[in-house]
Amino acid sequence: MRIDTLTKRLLRRAWDDNITDGDRLLLEQAATMIDRLARRCLRVSQELERVEFLQQEGREHDPGL
Repeated sequence: MRIDTLTKRLLRRAWDDNITDGDRLLLEQAATMIDRLARRCLRVSQELERVEFLQQEGREHDPGL
């Protein structure tokens, strides 16, 4: 399941009529945290790919390796 689908479902469920205020808050916080972690993971992944690319480029241009 995609992260955006999961967070949308959590938020939709949070606003169902039969949800208590405490559960609503918990579902909203969970959706926010999942979204924040997904974005952070994406940024880390992009940075790792950038570093790996730069390392690979360095090896290809260094005749001593």
